[in-house]
Amino acid sequence: MTTLARTARTRTARTAGGPAVRRATALVIVIMCLVAVSEAGYGAANGGLGEVPMIAALAVLPLLYVAPATRPRWLRHRYLLLGVQAALTYLPFAIYGADWAPSGWLAGLVLLTVPWPAAWFVAAILAALEAALWSGAVVQLAHQPSTQAAVWAMIAFIYDTLVLFGLARLADMIAAVHAARDELAQAAVTAERVRAADSLRAATGDRLVQAARRSAAALQEITVSPSSARDHVAAIAVTAREALSEVREVAARYRNAPWPEAVSAEPRELPAPRLAQAVLVVTLCGLAVLYPLFVADNDLGVPGGYSTLVVALTIADAVALVILQVRHSWPSRGIARPRSWPATLLLQAVLTYALFSATGWHPLIMSGFLAGSALLLVTAPLGWVGFAAVIVSIPVLWAVKPPPTVTTLQETAGGILFLTVESAALGLLVYGLTRLAQLAVQLEHLRGELARKAVAGERLRVARDTHDLLGLGLSAVAMKADLIGKLIGRGDARAGEEIGELARICATARADVRLVVGEARDLSLDAEFAAARDVLASASIDVRLRVSADPSPETAAVLVPVVREAVTNILKHSSARRCTLELTAGAGQWRLSISNDGGSGGNDRASDDRGSAAGPEGNGLRNLAARLEGAGGQLTVRREDGTFSLTAELPLVESQPTA
Repeated sequence: MTTLARTARTRTARTAGGPAVRRATALVIVIMCLVAVSEAGYGAANGGLGEVPMIAALAVLPLLYVAPATRPRWLRHRYLLLGVQAALTYLPFAIYGADWAPSGWLAGLVLLTVPWPAAWFVAAILAALEAALWSGAVVQLAHQPSTQAAVWAMIAFIYDTLVLFGLARLADMIAAVHAARDELAQAAVTAERVRAADSLRAATGDRLVQAARRSAAALQEITVSPSSARDHVAAIAVTAREALSEVREVAARYRNAPWPEAVSAEPRELPAPRLAQAVLVVTLCGLAVLYPLFVADNDLGVPGGYSTLVVALTIADAVALVILQVRHSWPSRGIARPRSWPATLLLQAVLTYALFSATGWHPLIMSGFLAGSALLLVTAPLGWVGFAAVIVSIPVLWAVKPPPTVTTLQETAGGILFLTVESAALGLLVYGLTRLAQLAVQLEHLRGELARKAVAGERLRVARDTHDLLGLGLSAVAMKADLIGKLIGRGDARAGEEIGELARICATARADVRLVVGEARDLSLDAEFAAARDVLASASIDVRLRVSADPSPETAAVLVPVVREAVTNILKHSSARRCTLELTAGAGQWRLSISNDGGSGGNDRASDDRGSAAGPEGNGLRNLAARLEGAGGQLTVRREDGTFSLTAELPLVESQPTA
C-alpha cells in the first residue's frame, strides 16, 4: 500500500473515531513529549541551556504529524516541512558541536511520509550523516567525542527514529484495523447472499418462467380450447407448489443453520506485532550495549576505572535483563501474562539495581524496562504504583551516589531530568508497544467475530424474507391458479382477467428473489396494496382500502411483508367476505391495520395479543413480529366477535428533524 493510500485509509479511521484509536494516539503523543523533555535534560546536563528551545522546536513537527487534526495538512506540505525539520536537526551542530543532543525525529518522519523504498534509503543516508558528524569525518568539532559518546549518539538516533516511526505506525495500524472492522463482515454477507441466490433461483427460476409462459398460453387457449387452458393453469398450480415446497426447505435450512464457524478470510499475519517486536528488540539491544559500554569506557571519570570483574558482571546483567524483558513484553504473546511472572519481575528488579553500589547510576539506564514490566504484569492501580516507584527511585539513587564529575547544579538537574524522564518514556514505550500490538490483534479477532454475527444475522434474514416475500408470492400463484381453474368454462371473461393478474404475480415473485438476496432494495407499498386489493377481490372479498400518508422506503420495506402475510392468511384460513386495509400516521407512529370477518386471518390454532403463534403456520406471525420489533415497532393480533384484526405499528421517523 502506498503512503498516500495508507494515509487516506488511516484518516478515514481516525475521523470515524473509536476509543481504541484515540487511546493509541494519546499514548504516542505522551511518549514523544517525554522523549523530548528527556533530551532537553541531556542538553542541559552538557552545559547547554541554549539547546533546550532548539530541542523543543525539534519535537513540534513530529507531534503535529501524529495529531489526527493536523496530519492531513502536514502531508500536503510534507517536503517543505521535512526541509524545516532537517534545518532544525543539523544547523545546531555548527553552534554546539558534539554537545548537540542527537535526534532521529527527522528519519522517523521520512519513514512515515516518504514512499517506500526511497524512505529507507533516505533514512540510511541520515544515519550515515549522523555517524559522520559525530566521528568528525565531515566537520571538525570542538573536541573528538569518546567511543561511548559516538555509540550513544547512534543509539539515540535510532531510538528517536523508532519511537516516532514504530509508535505512529502502530497507531495507524490500529486505526486501519478499526476502519476495516466491517469489511470482512460485508464480504461474508455477500458470500452468504450468493449461496442463497443460487438456492432460490434453482428452486424458483425456471418454474416461474414456465408459469409465466403457461399463463400466456392459457390466455390464448381460453376461448379456443377451455380444457387446454385448464391444463395449463393446473400445471401452473403444480409448478408453484413444487417451487413453494423447495423454497420452504431453503427457508428452514437457513433458519435452523448452526452458529457459523470462524469466517474464512485471506490468511495473514498482522504486521503490528512484528513491528512492535522489531522496535522492542532494537531498543533493548541498543541500551543493553550502551550500559556495559558506559562502564567499560569509564564514563564520567571514576578514579581508577572499573575492574574487569565489574565490567563482566555488567555485561551479564545486561544480557539477563534483555532476556527477562523479552519474556515479559513479547508483543505477540497476547493478553495472558507469562507463567511465574511474580518471580521473574522480582528478579528483574533485583538485577536492575544489583550493581548500583559498584557502578553508580549506570544500571539505571535499564530501569525504564522494569517500569514497563510493572505496568504490563501488575494489575492497575498497583501497576501504576510500581511504575511510579521505579521512576522515583532514579533521582533518589542519583542523590545517594551522584556521578563524581557532575558538580554544577545545572549538570545535576539536567542529568536527573534526562535519566528520570527517559526512563518514564522507555517504560511507557515498552508498555505501549506491547499493548498496541495486542490491541491490533484483539481488533482483528473482533473483526472476525463481527463477521460471524453478520453471517448469522443474514441467514435469519434470508429465512424470514424467503417466507414473508417469496413464500407468500408462490402461495398466491398457486391459489390464483386454483381459482382460475374453477372459472374456466363458467366465467371466461373473468378468468382471462385473473390470468393476466397471475402473470403479474409471477413477475412479482421473480422480483422477490432479487429482494431476498439483496440485489434489489425498494418495495412499493402502493403496488402491494393494489395487488392485495386485486387478489382479495378475485376471491369475491369486498376490500376497503384507506391510505392517509405515504411512508418512506424504509418503512414500506417493513410493512409490505405484513400486507402479504395478512392477505395470504385471509385467503388460506378464513371465509372472509369483507376486508379493510388502513394505513394512518399520527401520534408519532405509523399504524397499519388489516381486519376481516369470517373467523380468522391468521392461525386458528394459537395466537396471542402480541402476534405470536404456534404450530407450522406460526412462523409467519413470528417473522412479522421480529421484523417489526427490529424496526422499533410492534405487532398486535386480536379476535373479537368473529372479526380478526392484525395491527402493525412503527415509529414515525419521517416526523423527526434531521441533522
